[in-house]
Amino acid sequence: MKSNKQRRREIREARAKRKLRQAASASWPASQTPPPGSLAVNRASLTPYHSYDEPLFVQRGWYQDLPFTCRDCGAGQIWTAAQQRWWYELCKGQVFSTAVRCRACRLNKRIRDGRERPNADRAITQTGV
Repeated sequence: MKSNKQRRREIREARAKRKLRQAASASWPASQTPPPGSLAVNRASLTPYHSYDEPLFVQRGWYQDLPFTCRDCGAGQIWTAAQQRWWYELCKGQVFSTAVRCRACRLNKRIRDGRERPNADRAITQTGV
């Protein structure tokens, strides 16, 4: 039987090993470099997600442009790395969500739902300034 002191030391060593493994898995291999135009992921800025799995962009370590087809109009669009960073890190969007509508269709949906937000650009064009 082990003493409490021995057991605590084992637990600390196990935690240190686990922390090293997690740090090694978080960094990508040198052979796998981010493509041009990609942006690094800041894990601390993401909304907490209570899942055993990580989203692909977190596993990869960077955002990259993702093509998608608009759900309403069917037009092919690209969700840029900058837009993804804004959605996930600044707006604290859900990390397992992706873009499904183009900008025009998102605006039309907000108008249909009665959730249209005031926009400074629209206000300027309406006043003629």
